[in-house]
Amino acid sequence: MKKLLPFLVSVSLLMVVSCSTPLTDESMDDTLALKKAEKPMNFTAHLSGDQEVDPVVTDATGQAVFQLSKDGTSLSYKLIVANIDNVRMAHIHLAPVGQNGAVVAWLYPSGPPPVLIEGTFNGVLAEGVITDANVVDPPNIDLTLADVVDAMMAGNAYVNVHTLAFPGGEIRGQIK
Repeated sequence: MKKLLPFLVSVSLLMVVSCSTPLTDESMDDTLALKKAEKPMNFTAHLSGDQEVDPVVTDATGQAVFQLSKDGTSLSYKLIVANIDNVRMAHIHLAPVGQNGAVVAWLYPSGPPPVLIEGTFNGVLAEGVITDANVVDPPNIDLTLADVVDAMMAGNAYVNVHTLAFPGGEIRGQIK
């Protein structure tokens, strides 16, 4: 009996494996899609002047939070800043740490032209939802929201807040 039990277990496992559906690229893609749909995906960025290219000395800071919808068609966001003066605009840009990149989505205001907030600002600078319709295409590139999210997942996207004193950006944070 002791020799029969391992044999029966082996035969049972062999039958289960041989009767199951083979793992093809297509079935693996379907599985990954199902896993992605189980819950929304979250991202954050901590913004500071020392992350700018070139670094900026400032007391300003910020935090951005993003949530990708379960179906991947919308990206909700909230951008909170503190101790920042004369804000003009804020965007998502595509580039890795240490490099500047193209604007791919407006956060504040929700689209051009820039809108000046005079004086010191503390609080929620912007919140909203980004969809394919809000993605800004850099020259000669056709981007979708999925492309932006892929860049965020790879660490190749950042939030940048632009001010009168620092038109290229006063605080920046890589999206993770």
